[in-house]
Parts: sequence; structure tokens; C-alpha cells
Amino acid sequence: MVATEKVRHLRYERLRRSLQDSILIWPHNYCHKVIGRNDPAFLSGIVEFERSFPSLHREGSQLSKNGTYLSLTYRYAAKDVDEIISLWIASEQVKDVVTVM
Repeated sequence: MVATEKVRHLRYERLRRSLQDSILIWPHNYCHKVIGRNDPAFLSGIVEFERSFPSLHREGSQLSKNGTYLSLTYRYAAKDVDEIISLWIASEQVKDVVTVM
């Protein structure tokens, strides 16, 4: 899934440059982390997010000390920079996301 219009948005230019400078071989197994509120809206959004990226593999999850937040770690087999940026865009659109790394 590549959101072509948003992928080229200037907001992601810094990420694009960083990826282009650091990743020399494609396809690349990209490590991606999403942190959100541990609630039904976030969990439901994560299900849809995971369905949108068939090559996304969840490697782990961890609740915060008080159980308020859930951290999810993924491995993604990306073909190019645009796929990674599309992953970021989709992650940021999940309801109750706190941060994407």
C-alpha cells in the first residue's frame, strides 16, 4: 500500500533523506514501532493497519507500567523508501496513536 500523494508531502522529506542515506540495499527489513493508548479504538485501528500491510510482521508488544499505553514493534519488508513512508502515514492515522518510531 503506497499513499502516493501523501508520500511526497514535504512533512516526510527529512525521513525520506534519512532513509535514502542510511539504507543502501533494497528490499530492506525495516524495524517500525507504534505506541498508542491501550484502548479499544487503538486496538481496532491496529487491526486495520496490520491488514493494510500484508508483509508487516509483529515482533513484539509491551504494555506500559500502568497499562495505559501499548507499544508494538514490527518488521516490514519494504521494497523502497515510499513504502516505509506509507507505513508511517498509515501508523499516524490509527486512532489514539501517541508516537511512531
